[in-house]
Amino acid sequence: MVKQPDNSEVVMFGDMSLSRKPKLGETLTDASAKLRQKPRVIEADPGKPMPEPQAPPQAVEPPPVPVQPAPSLPPVANTPEAKPAPKAPPKVKNPASPKEVSKAMAAGSVDSVIGSMREKALQNGGMLSLQDIDAMEHELAAKSQEMEAQFEAALKNYASAIDQQKWNLERANPFSRLMVKQFSHLFKEPAGRKSVHRRMLPGFYQAISMLLGPETVGRYHERCEGIVARIQADLNDEPFDWEMFYNEKDALTVSLDAQLLIAAGFQDFDKRSKWFMDLVNSNLTPPADDASAGEKAWSLSEQGFRRMLDALCGNLRKVISSEKGRERMMKRHGRDAVAVALTTLKRVVTG
Repeated sequence: MVKQPDNSEVVMFGDMSLSRKPKLGETLTDASAKLRQKPRVIEADPGKPMPEPQAPPQAVEPPPVPVQPAPSLPPVANTPEAKPAPKAPPKVKNPASPKEVSKAMAAGSVDSVIGSMREKALQNGGMLSLQDIDAMEHELAAKSQEMEAQFEAALKNYASAIDQQKWNLERANPFSRLMVKQFSHLFKEPAGRKSVHRRMLPGFYQAISMLLGPETVGRYHERCEGIVARIQADLNDEPFDWEMFYNEKDALTVSLDAQLLIAAGFQDFDKRSKWFMDLVNSNLTPPADDASAGEKAWSLSEQGFRRMLDALCGNLRKVISSEKGRERMMKRHGRDAVAVALTTLKRVVTG
């Protein structure tokens, strides 16, 4: 078989009676020229019938090319879906709200159970059987300690938030702050028989209100709030500091007036002292869970009461120790009130 040269072409002709294949060595041009020649006319012989024209051969359709089936892809491994990231515990908007805390605790418990069920279902193709549920029961039992720890932490935070909320309300009252400021340094001492502890504050506020009277207390509250508002207005965008309030001249005047009236209320010192201690010890705030044994057993004793009252009336003692200061206080509260206050301050020291 002779191999065709690279630059040659093979021309296929449909009507083989009128065309032919070019011979070897004959170019396409030569073959085309012969095809363009006029056809030879054959004259009919009268004695012979004319041959019937033959139909041109039908073109043969090429056989259909078999379609190869597409190769089947290997089955995709049934890999378990990625575990969803654990949800963060719901944030409690108000940790001192029982409703908010209980809602967060319930949501955390439900999320834990649903998360375990979802994970188990993904491992089993989206189905859960009774055996799976039994197995999950053991898994959840193992997680119960972790859930108990979360509940305990939530309850501790709730109790702490309650105490902090009460303390914030007390500290937000400028007149109450002004009074407690006089002896708050005693809170830094370890709880003991002669100490003064923060647990006394609820009873202290009640006792002061009864000694001064509701009208006087209300008037002092308004004056202190006005002082704070005036200081804040002068600060513009600067932060407010309570020391500014404590050192304000008008605040010192309110403090001295209240101290003198409180001291004058102890004319019967022994009887009034017992009343004061009983009122305080009947309204102690509960100790914190992490409180020391001394803090849990603390109560206001006579020694602690004397130290507290001496610190509370410390500025008054300085003022009425001078003649000029006594005269000024007499003009404001009368001679009798100042005399009783002097006697009270002596009893505080001498017993």
